[in-house]
Amino acid sequence: MIAFLKRIALRFQMRAISIHIDGCTECLECVADPMYRHRIEIARSRSRHTLAALQAEYNASLPLAKRPTWRLV
Repeated sequence: MIAFLKRIALRFQMRAISIHIDGCTECLECVADPMYRHRIEIARSRSRHTLAALQAEYNASLPLAKRPTWRLV
C-alpha cells in the first residue's frame, strides 16, 4: 500500500513538472530579453533533469514487467 501511495505522489510530481516545462516553452515565445530567456532555459533544463530522476524513481518502484517507456520532452 505504501508503494502504491508513493507511485501516486511520483506521478503527481511528474505531471506538475511536465506542466512547468510546457509553461517555460510557452513563455520563451513571448520573452525578448536575452537574460530572461537564458533564465527560462536554465529553469527548463533543471526541470527536465528533475523529471528524468522522478521517472527513474517511478520505474524502480514498478514490477519488472510493467515498466513503461517515456516520451522525450
